[in-house]
Amino acid sequence: MLLPMSPAGGDPPQARSRRKACDLCSMKKIKCDMIRPVCSNCVLYKSECRTTVIRRKGNGYMSRPQAAAHARPSSPTEAASGSTDERLARIERQLQQIIEVTFATGGKSSSTTASPEDDDDIGSLPTTETSPDAAVKGDQQVLRRRHSPPDEFPLPTLQEVIPLVDHYFSVFNPIVPLFDHKSFMALLSNWYGHSPRRGNAAWAAIQVVLALSLRTPTPDAVLDSVGPDRFHRANLYLKNAQSVVSDLVTREEDLLGIQVLLGIVLLFQNSSDPKPASVVIGTAMRLAHRLRLHSQDAARYFSPEENKQRSRVFWVAYTLDKDISLRIKAPSVQSDVDIDVPLPSLTVSDGVGLIWTRDGSSHVNFHRLRVDLGHIEGQVYDLLYSNRSSKVPKEERQRRVCRLQGQLDRWYQRVPVEFQIEHAASTLDPGGLAMITKMHYAYLLATVMTHGLYSHSADWIGRVGSPGRKAIQDLATSMDSYAATPCTESQSPSFPGGWSRCVEISRGCMKLFEKSTPTECLVWQCSWPHFSGLIILLANMLINPSHDFVSLDQHLATKAMQLFDKVLELVPSESVRKIRAIVGELNERAFEAVNKAMTPAGTDDGPYAEASDGAWTSGSERFGEFMPELFTNPKTNYVGSTFDAFVWDNTQPVGTEWSPAYDSEMQSELLAFDDFV
Repeated sequence: MLLPMSPAGGDPPQARSRRKACDLCSMKKIKCDMIRPVCSNCVLYKSECRTTVIRRKGNGYMSRPQAAAHARPSSPTEAASGSTDERLARIERQLQQIIEVTFATGGKSSSTTASPEDDDDIGSLPTTETSPDAAVKGDQQVLRRRHSPPDEFPLPTLQEVIPLVDHYFSVFNPIVPLFDHKSFMALLSNWYGHSPRRGNAAWAAIQVVLALSLRTPTPDAVLDSVGPDRFHRANLYLKNAQSVVSDLVTREEDLLGIQVLLGIVLLFQNSSDPKPASVVIGTAMRLAHRLRLHSQDAARYFSPEENKQRSRVFWVAYTLDKDISLRIKAPSVQSDVDIDVPLPSLTVSDGVGLIWTRDGSSHVNFHRLRVDLGHIEGQVYDLLYSNRSSKVPKEERQRRVCRLQGQLDRWYQRVPVEFQIEHAASTLDPGGLAMITKMHYAYLLATVMTHGLYSHSADWIGRVGSPGRKAIQDLATSMDSYAATPCTESQSPSFPGGWSRCVEISRGCMKLFEKSTPTECLVWQCSWPHFSGLIILLANMLINPSHDFVSLDQHLATKAMQLFDKVLELVPSESVRKIRAIVGELNERAFEAVNKAMTPAGTDDGPYAEASDGAWTSGSERFGEFMPELFTNPKTNYVGSTFDAFVWDNTQPVGTEWSPAYDSEMQSELLAFDDFV
């Protein structure tokens, strides 16, 4: 192409800027091969290949000698730095070399026609966390996300994303209603339609959904060779979402910010290190307060559909807050007395929050069950593990234990029979079974922590590690003898056998765990309650080596010890090693006691043989003794009953406009703490 010449000396009146890319490649900031008439990227994007000549003003109409003289550097500094064009060219070459070296090191396979997103989207490639190169690539891609404009945030192709999104909204979100399906699909459509409204919040929301989808795989995906790849891809999507958290914590114009934060909490909760979840849930709850999700007064500013989603998001956050609080034994962020929004309805028209049996004959409102259990978990911490509760007298503490166990009993009675510990494995599909198993392990956690039998309890571990069995026997005797009488006149029914109850729940949960799909999420979220149950079963074998279920308990203990060793390999913590050493010694002593009891001379049923003979199984003759209202009072059934609102702490049922209220006596206990401070 001929250049326009100046009238004076044939020089162009304007100097052209350096241009090594067509308009499309320049706009997308990707490398252009400058093939004519159409470059490769324009062919890929089906775009017209044009190169606009950009001109800049020169230093007037200088002759060639004058221009050359003017171009000479007038000082050594200018000679060293060169012209602006030369510096830009040098930077371009260096950046290109870095990109080429990065892809060569990461083992990126070459293809005949590379997608522009493939050049930028390191995050779309599966990497392993054990590789140093993968760690470098992960850090680079997070840094690039943090400092890139929103329209450059890469994602996999729509063909890759749609199956994962569909899986998430068919398996996970209907049970844990974090996102609204219709709103999210509109967001996804706008993103891939290159809407100018794309932002990092929408990008992070898609990343979280992809990660949660990969963390809730089907059984076939767990067993095939793609399983590890799914795990690493989920971690990469999680890391991408984390890179924009600083922009989300102040996002108050919609729910996307808190939804992404809660998604990150769910992912951290299902990982080997749940501690970050406690930090993120605190941030999420503060954002929920700024959004006024806990306040009924804010509802008048939103439509009914928006209020429904706001309520669901808040109660998901509430459940996570209370559950994490009890697990790490730290105060929760949300105070129960500061909530005036209604509890989730027991009946839902859209089916969100429900889990159905395999044959579709029965369902349970899982979302509501977890909220109610979360409230009890919060009460366990407030009344037994908070700083103020540590100063109450022993008699008062025992009374609180009794009342909390009564709350747990009433909660379990409202679980439909098909979803209870003994029947869930035979009535549910793998996805629903995994969620129900996690719920029952939260119930086990609340129960053992109510009685101080948690695996991280120093007093309990000290009793277990004592040379003889008398310390454990004394504890079991005191638990059962105290629980055998009503704690208060208002509490009905009384619960017999605190020790026996913990043994039976531990056995049932460990059986349920063995029948569930062994995903990494299930293992990490249930591992510590699982090991608490292991210690209880071993301790029970030690003091009662000839009970009817000793063979089953030995099998469950052997499997749990194998899992304990695998977890210890992945989490080489010194405290975990100490617990493993104590549990290993207890395991040997328990098995030795069982072997001795199997001989005729050593047969000794002990005082707990009768209390551990399956009293919590539905086929047991004593099942009605533990659960007297389960069959005699059908209103306690959660599904299809006339029970309009869950009774928190013996509060009478009220209408649908009810906001959370609490037992006045229990609340007075919290206020009376000052008497002991």
